[in-house]
Amino acid sequence: MADDELLCFDMYGTLCDVSSVADAIESEFDVPAAIAADVDALWREKQLEYAFHRGATERYAPFDVVTRDALEYALDYYGLDAGVADALVDAYDDLDPYPDTLDALEALSADYETVVFSNGTPAMLDALAANTDIDAHVDGLVSADGAGALKPTPAVYEHVARERGRALADCRLVSSNAWDVAGASAAGMRTAWVNRANEPRERVGGDADLEVDSLAALADAL
Repeated sequence: MADDELLCFDMYGTLCDVSSVADAIESEFDVPAAIAADVDALWREKQLEYAFHRGATERYAPFDVVTRDALEYALDYYGLDAGVADALVDAYDDLDPYPDTLDALEALSADYETVVFSNGTPAMLDALAANTDIDAHVDGLVSADGAGALKPTPAVYEHVARERGRALADCRLVSSNAWDVAGASAAGMRTAWVNRANEPRERVGGDADLEVDSLAALADAL
């Protein structure tokens, strides 16, 4: 595998654990951890669903808007007060990085150009990368917002290559999200699937060129 390729790391669910917002939900509503986890899971489910729906209907909105819409749906579903939505959306600025994130980025950045490549808006990525110290371990942050679309729209994957002055075929998406890997592969990117949960491959889109079970294992494989 060529060390001149650009490694493009997804942020949400790959470098940082989106389920860590469950702690904020539990605290805000004083509900049991199991309820907070259910709200969090529905929030994430609707966040992805709304991103896909906006792509299919060509009704783009920045990811912070998509995230808030999904949260309001989840709160409404569980009969919780949407008045605290701002505080919960802000929790996306303080997600927990996975335990192997910083070490893997440090190891890989010694031999590769590395960027965070995410649906998150520039402001969302700036805040989270700074709060987790990820920004000190990558060469840049690239938001789908610059393409006016959200993953897995092909234009988003083309956007990161253009932003970094690369051919798309010389870029590798690194993601734990199978749908993201499928979308990038279909668009013409190399891919590495960090399949922590040992999930089956997607049936729509392309297959991963490389599959590992952790970011630490990716560093070893590359």
